[in-house]
Amino acid sequence: MSCWELFGAYVAARKPADKTINRWRAVFKTLQAAFPAISAGALTEDDARAWKDTLVTPKRAAGTVDAVWLPAAKTVFSWAVTQKHIRANPFASVKVDVPKVAVLREEGKSFKPEEAQVILRASAAITNLRDAFPRAKRWVMWLCAYSGARAGEITQLRGMDVIPRGDFYVMRLTPEAGSIKTGNARTVPLHEHLIAQGFIEFARALGEGPLFYNVGAVVAEADPLNPKTHPATKARQRLGAWVRELGIDDPEVGPTHGWRNTFQRTADRAGIPEKMSDAITGHAPASVGRKYGPATVDDMAEALRA
Repeated sequence: MSCWELFGAYVAARKPADKTINRWRAVFKTLQAAFPAISAGALTEDDARAWKDTLVTPKRAAGTVDAVWLPAAKTVFSWAVTQKHIRANPFASVKVDVPKVAVLREEGKSFKPEEAQVILRASAAITNLRDAFPRAKRWVMWLCAYSGARAGEITQLRGMDVIPRGDFYVMRLTPEAGSIKTGNARTVPLHEHLIAQGFIEFARALGEGPLFYNVGAVVAEADPLNPKTHPATKARQRLGAWVRELGIDDPEVGPTHGWRNTFQRTADRAGIPEKMSDAITGHAPASVGRKYGPATVDDMAEALRA
């Protein structure tokens, strides 16, 4: 098999998330173009290293190569070894030097209080909720602020995922609705302030379907190696652009991902145990010990009242 055919075989067998396919697609297109006449099994470590040396460019940072390009190649070729499509993984020991980047923000990757206020005030000012994207602008940033959830987990939220649990409400973040990074569903209590703002009534009014994109925007897949971008992902991307337009333009903080870091910082300040805040945000436990006795939804709800 060629490098591109090997990627196709991996996708067919492992069925990675669409966004993974889209990110890795460029990797294997580039790899195929570099070795058009060499099969994947014939690539040597010298070939892999020579290809790696071409990847860092003025438009592609070493950090991107280290975080996306090499892991993509290593993962697919490692899988190919286990399936006996090839004999050895030429990328197994290939690495790229990543220069250390100075962090200039005192808050790191968290929002400054004034930045958070700009975003949340702009969100609260949205009154036209007839269309999907204004609905996303109104609610997604608030939901992220009070849960530390990934924005993409929220933009794919459905009305059926907002349900009562005892004397409080929760949202179910589940792979049934779309891509979840860990692949595991989790149930997150809704903060009382969200309920006070009318989020429950908003969700009920829209029924069981998606809250922040239109059902008709979902397009059937034609090419498994070139999946269409899901409308929930497009909504997340548009929200990021909108936040930048509000003046939150420091490249050291993500326009939507910054809420995950901000939530953790706020939780620490409120005295919420790290194990509890990890359960709310969906972070992997930092140690084996933290995997035992996972936090209950009731415990999380009580912690969010802090």
